[in-house]
Amino acid sequence: MKSRGNACQTIRRGTFDVCIIGGGATGTGCALDAQLRGLSTVLLDAGDFVSHTSSASTKLVHGGVRYLQQAVADFDYGQYAMVKKALHERIHMLRCAPFLAHPLELLVPCFSRWDLLYYTIGMKAYDWIAGSASLFPSRMLSKAEALRRIPRLRSEKLVGAVSYADGQFDDARFGLTLAQTFTQQGGEVINYVKAVGFGKDVNGKLAVLEVEDQLTREHFEIHAKVFVNCTGPFADHIRLMANPAVPERLRLSKGVHLLLPLDAIQSESALLVPKTEDGRVIFAIPWLGRLLVGTTDDEAKLTDDMVVTPEAEAATGTRQGNGRGE
Repeated sequence: MKSRGNACQTIRRGTFDVCIIGGGATGTGCALDAQLRGLSTVLLDAGDFVSHTSSASTKLVHGGVRYLQQAVADFDYGQYAMVKKALHERIHMLRCAPFLAHPLELLVPCFSRWDLLYYTIGMKAYDWIAGSASLFPSRMLSKAEALRRIPRLRSEKLVGAVSYADGQFDDARFGLTLAQTFTQQGGEVINYVKAVGFGKDVNGKLAVLEVEDQLTREHFEIHAKVFVNCTGPFADHIRLMANPAVPERLRLSKGVHLLLPLDAIQSESALLVPKTEDGRVIFAIPWLGRLLVGTTDDEAKLTDDMVVTPEAEAATGTRQGNGRGE
């Protein structure tokens, strides 16, 4: 891989087919895809690659069980189509990087026979939608088996549990591996470079991106035929930079996870709590010797501090352990 200085000189001198702004999960994936299609591509990020939202996920490669539930409840075909596409994409992530992603079994505790039947049918539908991309079949567990698997489950009124499969991955390392693979395929990358303005050609098409090196404060230009905005919560900022007349269209939210001691559930199995008092879904997932619990979903602004508040702790159903903002 080139040094940052050499990469900077190459990028200054070149004209690219595609310039990807934002080096998170979407940006690194788009950059590799474009480069593999024969398009000369440059990838830049205002900070470090995969260092913000994309490295603070729930570590799941999933189709979205709760979206399937919403699809059925609201007769929403769009939600169903999203789940189907995600389930068929899931298997590719696990096969392409088995050293970073693997199947994960999750248990759904059920405290009534109706819930046990409901979630068993729902998970079988999840299996059916996945089809040949299914990881392993879901199954119904007895009360005794559920308590053996997760001894800390509340035994009072527990009827049983439903076991189903999704994937788990190391989000930060996966993104960095995409970026590294991109450079191995001939792509150009540079971090700590912030987009500050666009320039247009004689036809009014975006042709130049002015950037500021965050380490040297030097300004320079990147020339490309197409610019792809992969900046996540900052996407409106880039859109307005390109065209000040466009309306903002993002409504931002903040998720919070808590890291607890793994013995909080005394199990290596992951847990899905399908409904809480405020109607949200909570995951409790073993991760690097700790228990990752979350997530909340609260409206936020770009200027908000990404910290765990007492309200967010309460929303996850626990008020102990060390918190980490997403």
